[in-house]
Amino acid sequence: MTQSLNKFGLIALTLMLVAAGIFFLLKEEVPTLYINEFMANNASCCPDTDVDKDEFDDWVEVYNPGKTPIDIGGMYFSQDKDEPLGYQIPKTNTALTTIQPGGFLLLWADGNPDQGVLHLKFKLNQTGEYIGLFYEDGRRIDGLKFDKQNENTSYGRTSDGGADWKEFSMPTPGKSNQ
Repeated sequence: MTQSLNKFGLIALTLMLVAAGIFFLLKEEVPTLYINEFMANNASCCPDTDVDKDEFDDWVEVYNPGKTPIDIGGMYFSQDKDEPLGYQIPKTNTALTTIQPGGFLLLWADGNPDQGVLHLKFKLNQTGEYIGLFYEDGRRIDGLKFDKQNENTSYGRTSDGGADWKEFSMPTPGKSNQ
């Protein structure tokens, strides 16, 4: 009896390990995307023209350095690195939420998601906070904690997707950082 229980336990353990291995191998790789530039204190620069009159909203630019388009619909933006499933980008318009290879996507952090799929349900805090982009299952794609932001000045990577950051007195939303 003990010998048959041991065989059963060994078979069960083997099946669990095989299942875990298959799950690990089939799990999608997190895409390479970068929060490339953002503005958290937009008073008169870079208007959001998605409504009848120009609005000067906060914004976040995402960069795709890869060789294939990436749809960010279904991914999340969060202002808390410990709570990655903050605001899910709608999956309703892949034409708008897909970033072409080497391309940029501008999202408005205006607290008005009813204005369209490129509008986040939160605003950025100009005194500083964390902002992160997370995969559909909560794995971190990119994120940063920033300090107080100056009016009409963006903060971005010195080169697209690079490690170093600086202030831009001439912001480049939706374009390569200069």
